[in-house]
Amino acid sequence: MSQPPLLTLTDIINAALREDMPDGDVTTNLMVSLPSVTSARLISKEAGIFYGAEVIDEVCRIVDSQIEITHHIGNGSPVQKDDVITEFKGLDSSLLIAERVMLNFAQRLSGIATRTRSFVDRLDSPTIHVLDTRKTTPLFRFLERRAVVAGGGFNHRLNLSEMVLIKENHLSSFLSKNQVSRLPVMFSSFKAFFPEIPIEIEIETLDQLRQFELSRVDFILLDNFSLEDIPTAVQICKDRGFRAQIEVSGNVTLETIALYRDLPIQRISVGALTHSVPALDLSLLFG
Repeated sequence: MSQPPLLTLTDIINAALREDMPDGDVTTNLMVSLPSVTSARLISKEAGIFYGAEVIDEVCRIVDSQIEITHHIGNGSPVQKDDVITEFKGLDSSLLIAERVMLNFAQRLSGIATRTRSFVDRLDSPTIHVLDTRKTTPLFRFLERRAVVAGGGFNHRLNLSEMVLIKENHLSSFLSKNQVSRLPVMFSSFKAFFPEIPIEIEIETLDQLRQFELSRVDFILLDNFSLEDIPTAVQICKDRGFRAQIEVSGNVTLETIALYRDLPIQRISVGALTHSVPALDLSLLFG
């Protein structure tokens, strides 16, 4: 049940431009009293994965629809140091106004695509998906999710309405008022009314797998399981007839993700794809 973003790309860029120049660009007004047509190039100053073509297009359209744009490197494509990603031709005043907002978006999104590609390449598995999480910049989630896909990753639930994901605190609250035996009844009742909404449950111990009845669950998330315990957890699921896909999460880093390559799992969710991501260094050069 994917919903459209609360803010559209146009909404976000208009807001960013208002933030950047609430009363116009006084520097450009001072220094460029007679605007003239010039050219500019978006350059990558380091290697990475580019994402942000549609953002660049929309910033330029809003600032000055007469700016001519030629993309040489598309979304999801690798860039090397000094590569020309995009060329522009338009009024120097318009390009100066568009520059910072355009770069801020493109650098952030390219950083996410680059980080994601690093995780996907290091894992090097055709059968295990690397997924993002909801650890995204508020209101920018739909853009950051697109950047994850451009980097070769996959999207987890978009929001709290799209999937049931029962975490430790949910379980603690539920079990403080109910017996464990209520879980399968609750799952079955929910599926009867909302068959299209997946259910995922976070599991923290092998004993929980042995204790909980999870035959109606679509995904089982093994949270902070050791590498040694994951095969045991998967075997318990098989022995009990659970059909859920197995996801792992917690303390998965770029240095450790390759260790999961041969495990019998289908998904790895990594919050680091979108939080604390360094921007890819891009620059706009005139002339």
